[in-house]
This record gives sequence, C-alpha cells and structure tokens, in this order.
Amino acid sequence: MAEHGRAQCLVAGEWITPSGSATPVIDPFTEAQIGEVAESGPDAVDRAVEAAAAALPSWADSDVEQRAELLERVADLLTRDVDRIAGLVTEEMGMPLRLSQVTQSELPASVLRSMARLAREFPWVEPIDGATLERGPAGVVAAITPWNFPVHQIVAKVAAALAAGCTVVLKPSELTPFDANVLASLFVEAGCPPGVLNTVTGTGPVTGAALAVHPDLGHVSFTGSVAAGRTVAGLAARTLTRCTLELGGKSPVLLLPDADLDTAVVGALSSGLVNSGQACNATTRMLVPAAALADVATLVRTHTEQYTLGDPADPATRLGPLASERQRDRVLGYIGGAVVAGGTLLTGTGKPSETTDHGYFVDPTVIARLGEDAQAVREEIFGPVIVIQTYTDVDDAVRIANDTDYGLSAEIWSADTDRARSVASRLRAGQVKINGVRTRNRPAVPFGGMKNSGYGRELGMFGIEEFTEVRAVMA
Repeated sequence: MAEHGRAQCLVAGEWITPSGSATPVIDPFTEAQIGEVAESGPDAVDRAVEAAAAALPSWADSDVEQRAELLERVADLLTRDVDRIAGLVTEEMGMPLRLSQVTQSELPASVLRSMARLAREFPWVEPIDGATLERGPAGVVAAITPWNFPVHQIVAKVAAALAAGCTVVLKPSELTPFDANVLASLFVEAGCPPGVLNTVTGTGPVTGAALAVHPDLGHVSFTGSVAAGRTVAGLAARTLTRCTLELGGKSPVLLLPDADLDTAVVGALSSGLVNSGQACNATTRMLVPAAALADVATLVRTHTEQYTLGDPADPATRLGPLASERQRDRVLGYIGGAVVAGGTLLTGTGKPSETTDHGYFVDPTVIARLGEDAQAVREEIFGPVIVIQTYTDVDDAVRIANDTDYGLSAEIWSADTDRARSVASRLRAGQVKINGVRTRNRPAVPFGGMKNSGYGRELGMFGIEEFTEVRAVMA
C-alpha cells in the first residue's frame, strides 16, 4: 500500500478504517499507486446516517451564529493549509498546482465565508399574507461529490447544508478520497460536533447507491454524470427524498460579431480548457461568425501553444493529465470519432500526448467543420477538446447555443455589454457569463442548470434554501 494508506471514514466524530474490498488510488501523472479506497457497504452507510440523525436535533436547534462561526473557522483552516490541500488534489487527480491553490483552497474558503454571511441574512422567519413562514433544516443530507473539483464541490454542498441546520453524510469520489479526509479533519479541528459531518468511502454503484436509497434522508445532493444522476434520483424517489442534481454540460461560448477576436479566443480557450477540460461548465463549444472562421483558426493555433503540459506540481504547467487512464481513453475515442465524422483538427493529434513518457495526457484539441449532430458536438467529453461551430447571424448563434441537451452554463464575448445581456436573456442556461467573468469570482451567485444539466442550485441564498423545508403558521 502506498503513502496515504487506506482512506478513512468519519462517523460520529470517530475515524474508522473501512474493511471492505479496496481499489487503488492512482496518481495520474506518475501512474503510481498513492493509496487505496475501500467500499463502505450498507451497514457502514447505516451507521453514518444513524450518527447524522442522532446529531440532527441539537444542530437543527443551534443558533445560526454558531453555524456561521464554524464555517468561518473552517475557512481559516483551509487558508492556513492551502499548500497541503492543493498539493494533495494535484497528486490525486492531476490538477495543475496553481489552479489547485485557487480553486481547491482559496475558492472553498471564500464559499465558506459567503455561506456564513448569508446564513446570518437568510429569512428564517418571514411574514406573508397574515401568516408566518418558518424555514428549517430538511434533515440528514447525503452529499455525493465528483473528482474534478473535489474540495470545492464538497464545500459547496456541506457549507450550505450545515448553514441550514442539516447534518451530512458525505461520499467523495473514489478517485479523490484523501482530500475529503483532510477537509473532514479540518471540520473536526474547527469544533464541528460529532455526527454533524460524517464521511463514507467507496464507489457509486455500492456506497453511493446504499446512501441515496436510505430511508432516513431529508435530501440528496449529487454532482456527476447524467446517467449516474438518473440512477441517484431514481433511488431517492423510492423514499420520496428530494434531490439537487448537477449533471454537467456542453456549454457554448458565443463570440458575437463585434467582439475583439484575439481577446475573445483567449478567454474562450481559457474557460474551455480549464482543468484539462474536466469542468462541468467548461465552454467546449465555440460559436463564431462564419466569415471569421479562418481568423479564429489562426488565433486558436497560436494561443494553444501557450498551454504547457507536464508535471502538474510544476507551477509552470498549465494543463495536467486527465484524471485516469479510462478518462484519457474515453476522450481519445471522441476525438477519433470526430475525425471519422469529417472534423478538422486545428490542434491536437487524437493520440496520447508525447509530452512525457508517463501520465494520462491529451494535447489541447480544437475541432472544426463538424455537423450539428456530431457526437463530439452533442455529448460532454470532459477533456481538453473544443469544437468550433459557425453561425450566420445572432439569431442563428442563439439557435445553435440552445440546440443542446444540456443547460448549465454559457459565455458571451461582445464589445457591447448591453447587447450581450440581451443575447444572454435568450439562452437556456443556468448561468451566462459575459466578457470573461468567472464563477469563482462570484461565490454567492447560484450555480446549477436545466434540461440534462439537472435541477436545483448550489451556492448563495438558493444553495441554503435547497436544504430547507417551509412551515406556514397561520393564526
């Protein structure tokens, strides 16, 4: 067994090493085992949910100030341990170190502080039409989180749930269990009462399924694939447990005719290739005026040269490896299929990158001249792959942008912000960002989608509201 050993579970304030069957956790750059993760079966899940249920009454009755102060203490500890946490995420899933520092420590700390502030401002009691609305915790929350932005995704769920007075059972991805252990230890260090936050380890089909179907939950919050989200929602439906589902996207970035192409292409590549394209809101469809395709192609070739691949622990590296060999092979399959379908590779080769003699690398790949029904245009690839689509006018751009099974995010580049806002109001997406605004810059803005991107919202007031129930008292 490698350096991190076996990932542990936190149940009722005690650390437990699960004894179920284990699988290795692999560093995607070195391809070496760095530890292992074991399945928490139904019995282990039961114990975690029981611990959360036992802690619920006192936490639900706690003062909002107490909850807010806990979140702020954890934020301070995250800031203290930025290097440790960022380095661990980089080792687990290959995220470049400078991105890990920003998104897996600084951003989660910002979210925790934002949730603390909003918990103090939240309308827990509100008069309406002669009645009083009382908002209280939904109950025990199952939080099932992905591997691509692991600490941030955990914090987005856990911070809102704890702010609402819920208790939590967290199941992190089996690819990234060790950062979850560290984060849970920070909650313990910050004084989180036993049972308020519990963790279980394992895969989705075993541990995740046992958790989602548990009858004693008040809410399930899941981030992952569409297929897995449908499974989770179906399991939760057996007990009529409400869900929040964030299921990914195929996000468009619209370069309007008046946009400065050089600036817009740089921005579109940045948001499309972030984390090697392993982001649910990555702008993996670049919509450009048909007349500008040749100029955009030249700019794309020039600017992708700036995406240095290599050791993700090296601050000079801009793109790390894909998170697993399976993910790399899946991405290469999409690129190969796009070439067969008639696509033109503006960058990339469709083969494993030869940047190093190890690591699950794929070169940044931009594909043009694909039909609107091509698989690479319609399906989420989750790798450093962007397709360029051309449009004739703004109405056509809106049509193409909305012609997707997803609806999580979109971006617009324009010299006229008012014009961009007008176009934004026509897009079927949960978030629309104009001229380079990033989700990470606005931690109190709700995040979530529509259509196959799921339902419900994380972050901000809406994030807290997801984990509440409303009681109307009339007298």
